[in-house]
Amino acid sequence: MPRIVVLGAGPAGCSAGYHLAKSGHQVTLIDKATFPRDKICGDGISFESVQALFTLGIYPQDIKCLAQYAPVCGLRLGVSNGNEHMQTTQLEGYCIPRFELDNLLYQHAVEAGCIPQTQTITDLARSHPDLYHDYDHIIDARGVYAGEANAIAIRAYWSVKVEDFPEPYCSKAHIYFDPKLGVNGYGWLFPVTVKDGLIKLNVGVILWLDEYQKLNTNIIRLFDQFVQKNETTKALLSKLVSQQKPRAYPLTTAKRDNRVSDGKVLKIGDAANLTDPLTGEGIANALLSGLQVAQAINMSVMPAAAAENWQRLYQIHFEPDFQAGLWLKSLRKSFLANQLLISLMKRNHWVAERVMYAVAGLIPYSEFVPSLRY
Repeated sequence: MPRIVVLGAGPAGCSAGYHLAKSGHQVTLIDKATFPRDKICGDGISFESVQALFTLGIYPQDIKCLAQYAPVCGLRLGVSNGNEHMQTTQLEGYCIPRFELDNLLYQHAVEAGCIPQTQTITDLARSHPDLYHDYDHIIDARGVYAGEANAIAIRAYWSVKVEDFPEPYCSKAHIYFDPKLGVNGYGWLFPVTVKDGLIKLNVGVILWLDEYQKLNTNIIRLFDQFVQKNETTKALLSKLVSQQKPRAYPLTTAKRDNRVSDGKVLKIGDAANLTDPLTGEGIANALLSGLQVAQAINMSVMPAAAAENWQRLYQIHFEPDFQAGLWLKSLRKSFLANQLLISLMKRNHWVAERVMYAVAGLIPYSEFVPSLRY
């Protein structure tokens, strides 16, 4: 059996470790921190992410045992202080703080048979040549700092009294386009949990670096401008029971001509730039890349073939949707495109539903535009 090490125990690394251990491999799972540990994130678990969790034996009943989580059953999409549309669904996604989610995934990976270690791994080739000697496969799941950052986000946690947050909004993912965030950037407000009469909210903004660099300002100022201008967040400011200082973090969204393997090193999740190029959501692709890289190793007769097979599986399962997403992103030349999208959703229930499911990952971007013809 090949010797396997997984670097990083976030969603991608735990997924790879889980599936490989379940396949009978001896897997060393290394992370720089002990669990449970927090990670800055939007905390959204899309419908596609929920399905991906099933592959690790994690089901809704497991999620509902967590100390912090909130069901998400729809989308409120709008322009700050302007046009908006709210779409509901019988499907259920979630918002789960990474402190909770990553610890749950880590426990499943260790219970599956992964051997846990705590160590900081930086420059692989230069600082850790022993890994190349000791292992046949090095699965790089070290996250955004091992990938190529091309977006930036910032989030804060707010708490308000339940009665101060309208009930219809409590189970919706709120996404707002704002011209100050560029054509593709947006702000969000996600419910995290309801406890002791308080609702905890994840509030943030995301921008792509090519647009952010043209704005000649910083991400904290843009966050402040968004929450003070947006009608929903502005109304909450005077009702806050508590708030945490906003924290910024980079993202590695999809890019063209992507290589996910290099000799023994097989990149997955954020380390491989597998985050959605339109929404910035990365959990689903992280989990699924862990499954697919395990398949690549399991299907390879010789260890040397695993890298080629993982690159091939990436091109089959991920690349078409990423290319379609990047193409859709390129079509949004002006902020008017966002306003037209929302207006179209308000007039046509079918379009509104398709948009919501595309955002949630249930409809691939490669099928999204053709599906609107029917």
